[in-house]
Amino acid sequence: MLIGCLWTVPAEASDQAWQSPGYILDAFYRIAMKSEYIEGEQGIRKWQVPIRYHIAHPINNSELHDNLVAYHLSHLQSITGVAFTPTERPERANLSIVFTNHARFLDDARKQFATDDVSPLENAICAANIKVDRHGVIQYAAVVIPVDLARSKGKLVACVVEELTQVMGLPNDDNRVYPSIFNDQSSQQLLTGLDSLLLQLLYLDAVKPGQNWETTQAIIRPVITKWAQDGTINNAHRAVKTGKLYPLLGW
Repeated sequence: MLIGCLWTVPAEASDQAWQSPGYILDAFYRIAMKSEYIEGEQGIRKWQVPIRYHIAHPINNSELHDNLVAYHLSHLQSITGVAFTPTERPERANLSIVFTNHARFLDDARKQFATDDVSPLENAICAANIKVDRHGVIQYAAVVIPVDLARSKGKLVACVVEELTQVMGLPNDDNRVYPSIFNDQSSQQLLTGLDSLLLQLLYLDAVKPGQNWETTQAIIRPVITKWAQDGTINNAHRAVKTGKLYPLLGW
């Protein structure tokens, strides 16, 4: 499964439609149960083990890129409970992150994604791939970011945030989900409150890899209702801004 880049609309919608429990339930279905390049409804996909990540810089090393990754993965860990640990040995990693350039982008994607067909990425700014076993457990993921192309579009941070978030098991883009990094028509660069809620729902202990929508919605619907009552939804757009990238971008 190939995940394309996301063109991303301001973090907080004026009408706050996304705070409706029904909206959140529908958004989860669209982003978690669908895939951009696979037809039909999919089962739940999620990690079941700690993530060991390796960052490669085949063009040139950059402390900035390493920091962007570390800041966002720390944020994802705080939201999902999944542990991230860096490794210097690529063979030990189950998450590979490659900062390359536009000229090498498709070749690096072929290598990292282990596929000859990268035609869906010809107009992408960055990309990610997840490998899932027959039970819906994510076994391996890779992210490839052509830095020069991403910078030229003002999307370097957005690429880091979107692709690393999608490989957690939220692989679809849908322009009906807003405000969100999973919306191709949006200018959003960082996780929104809605995005954080989707991640939290995915990593509920009761939500298991491979579950279908009928089973999953029966689990998450009462959780969303509870969040509506206890203020979790109303506070989500503020709570998500605890990540280190937000002050870096002046949020």
